[in-house]
Amino acid sequence: MQKQPVPADLSAYPLLLKMDEVAEILRVDRKYAYEMARRAGFPVMNIGTDQRAMLRVPKHELLNWMEREYGVKVTA
Repeated sequence: MQKQPVPADLSAYPLLLKMDEVAEILRVDRKYAYEMARRAGFPVMNIGTDQRAMLRVPKHELLNWMEREYGVKVTA
């Protein structure tokens, strides 16, 4: 399976990010992105059910989180 190319800028990503997209933006592996989602303060939401969790991260909240946690100012 061929990996999809990373978009050139953040504006190419949708407003609600899947965990794979979060991993691409943060340049971490998918497993670590899911570990981060369990941390207090990480801007993740579950739009699924108890049987099937579908985690999404609002793009603007991820950018705000990056600024708060690491002092990184990112614009989309």
